[in-house]
Amino acid sequence: MEEESYGSSERSSISSEESAPYSTDNSSHATNPMNSEEEEEEEESSDDYPSKRRKHGPILEEEDRISTLPDSILLTILSSLCTVDSVRTGVLSKRWAYLWTFVPSLRFTDYYFRHAAHYPNFVDNVLLLHRASKLANFAVQFEYNPELKPRVDLWVCFATTAKVDQLSLHLSSCFYKLPQHLYANEFVSELDFRSCEIKPNGLVRWSSLKRLCLWNLDLHQDVLNKVLLGSPRLEFLELRNCDKLNRLDIVSESLKKLVMDSYDQDYPLELEIVAPKIESLEIIGDFYGMKKCQIKNASALVEVRVDFEIRMEYEDEEQEEDHYKNCENVVRELFESLHQVKKLIVGRWCLKFLDRIYDEVNHWKSKEVYFKSLLQCLKTVKIFGFGERFHTKDVFILVVEFLLKNAKVLEKMVITEPWVMQNGIHNMQLKFLQVSQKLLSFPRSSPHAVVMFPF
Repeated sequence: MEEESYGSSERSSISSEESAPYSTDNSSHATNPMNSEEEEEEEESSDDYPSKRRKHGPILEEEDRISTLPDSILLTILSSLCTVDSVRTGVLSKRWAYLWTFVPSLRFTDYYFRHAAHYPNFVDNVLLLHRASKLANFAVQFEYNPELKPRVDLWVCFATTAKVDQLSLHLSSCFYKLPQHLYANEFVSELDFRSCEIKPNGLVRWSSLKRLCLWNLDLHQDVLNKVLLGSPRLEFLELRNCDKLNRLDIVSESLKKLVMDSYDQDYPLELEIVAPKIESLEIIGDFYGMKKCQIKNASALVEVRVDFEIRMEYEDEEQEEDHYKNCENVVRELFESLHQVKKLIVGRWCLKFLDRIYDEVNHWKSKEVYFKSLLQCLKTVKIFGFGERFHTKDVFILVVEFLLKNAKVLEKMVITEPWVMQNGIHNMQLKFLQVSQKLLSFPRSSPHAVVMFPF
C-alpha cells in the first residue's frame, strides 16, 4: 500500500479579524494561520531595497533533498518543533502546505505572541485544521484567565478525543479547573499539570497513566488517594510546590519513584513520607519554612537524593540562629530516617549542615559510628558542590574518611566537578588536587570501593 501524500490534500480556508495576525482573508493562506505582518514587511523590503539575489544575479537552485523524504520522516521532524514553527513550514512549497496538519505532536506556547489575545485564536485555528487521528503529545503553556475556560475545555476535549498519549497543561496567573471527563481516560500515559484544580467528583480512572507531574496547586491527601487508587500503573510521581500536604501517604503498588520539589507557602511544612513500595526518592529545590522531614515505612527504598535548601526570612540575629538550629534538626532527622538506602546523593546545602551538626573534629575521630543502618547498605555516594572552601576543611575530609572506613559494601563515591575547576582559579585548583590525593589515600573497609573525581 503506497504511503499517503499529505501535501496533495485540499482544505477550506479560515479567516477572522480576531485571529489576526495569524490568519488572513487570502485563500492562499488557508492552512498557514501565521503572521501576515511578517510577509508585508518582506514585500516592502523587497520593493525598497534590492536583495542580494538581484544585486549579484541569479543563484543556481540546489536540489531540495529534504522535501523528497517520506511523509513519515518529515512528520517526525515537524513533531520536534513548536507548533508555531511547524505551521510556518506550510509556506515553503505545495509539498509542505498541508503536511503540518497531520503532525501527531502539538505544543503551544505564548512566548511567540506579541498580543495575548492572538494565542487562543491561533490554537483554535490550528485545531480546526488539524487532521491527525491520534496525538502523541499535546501541550499548552500560557497565562490563563477564567474567561478562557470554555476554550481550554475544548482544547482538552480535542486532545482526549484524539487519544493523546502525553498531555501537558502549564498555566499561570489563575487556576484552571480540570473538566470532569478528563478523570476517565484509558489512553493517556503522562500528565503534567501546572496551576490546575484537581477536584474529581467521582472515581479517577487513569488506567494507562505511568507518569504524573503536579505543579503549583492545592493537593489534599484524599484527592491524592483518589489519583493513586485510579492509576494502577503509575510509576513516577512529582509534586512541585504542592500545598495542603504534610503527611504524605503513598498507597500504591506500582509507584517506583517520588520527587518532592520545592515549597513556598505561607505556613510551615512538617513533612512525613510514608511510602512502603517506592524505590527512589528525591527531595530537591527550595523549601520555605520546613520544620520537619522524615521518611517512614519505606522498606523498598534503595536510592535517595537530598539536594534541597530550607529558606526563611529573618529580621535579627536571634531569628537567624533559630533558623540554623531548625535546619540542623531537619537534616539530622532526615538522615537518621534513612535505613536501607544503597545509593545516596547529597547536595552541598545538606552537606554544609551535616558539617554544622558534627562540627567538632573529635566527632568524626571518635570510634562512634553514626547512621549505622545506612552504612550497612550504602553502595553509592555522590557529593555535589565540591569546590567551595568548606570542602578543604578538616571536617569534610574526616567525613569522607569516615564513610570509606565504615561503609562495608560501598562500591562508588563520586565527587562532582569543582566550581573552581570550571572557572580556572589556578591556586584553588592545586588545593583541590592536593585534597583529592589525600582522599584517595584513605583506607577502605569495602574492597570494591572506588573514589571518582571529574579531573
